[in-house]
Amino acid sequence: MDRSKKLILISVISGLVISFAAYLTLPAFQVSNIIVLGNSKMTPEEIESRLNILLEENTFLLDKQKIKEAFSSDPYIESVEISSKFPETAIFNIKKRQAVATVKFSGGFLVIDENGAVLESTQELSKIVKPLISGIEVTQVKLGEKLDIENQDIFGLIQSVISNVRSAKLLNNISQIEITGDSEILMTTPQGVNVLLGKGENLNEKMLILNQILIDLHEKKIYSGYIDMRYDGYPVYRRTK
Repeated sequence: MDRSKKLILISVISGLVISFAAYLTLPAFQVSNIIVLGNSKMTPEEIESRLNILLEENTFLLDKQKIKEAFSSDPYIESVEISSKFPETAIFNIKKRQAVATVKFSGGFLVIDENGAVLESTQELSKIVKPLISGIEVTQVKLGEKLDIENQDIFGLIQSVISNVRSAKLLNNISQIEITGDSEILMTTPQGVNVLLGKGENLNEKMLILNQILIDLHEKKIYSGYIDMRYDGYPVYRRTK
């Protein structure tokens, strides 16, 4: 191919590329529709408000990294995946952390997820997510990151308790979890029944048994006393005097 034909071919290709790029910048390709997937309750309007100018771009030219960074300041957001659908739709798949408990510390209360990540720091009782956990020494707080606890063994114990209570669908039946000075677990129901769990052995089995005991006590209208599950064998119930 001679030089003149090469120049013509290059000019034609360049023209097509420029035309296609210009075509994609037409208003028809700007984001005008937002679809929200995942376990977040965010509305398209909330996303549009949060991202503002970032959504004025072409659907195929969205800066996904900047969009993810715009969500990173929200500790409740675990991950965000963005995709585009021709010609004007942006799809957001948002995974949200779920608040499962609150830790009491010197500065107030820390709302946490099942992995111990801090979602919120508050002094308002109305924002507490039960169960309320006490008896642990929090050394540092950073939103979106795991609790910094002086005794890491206690941190692991807390995670295990929350996980097993949640698996047994008992979160709504436990209002307080206290780690005592002997590193034993004391739980309290909303009605005032105390549960002695020991040092966290066989929690999965104990939670399943506890579920049945609480149902039995509720049917008998018993709303006080102690359930002792510290030792091997079937738990012992004692009334308070």
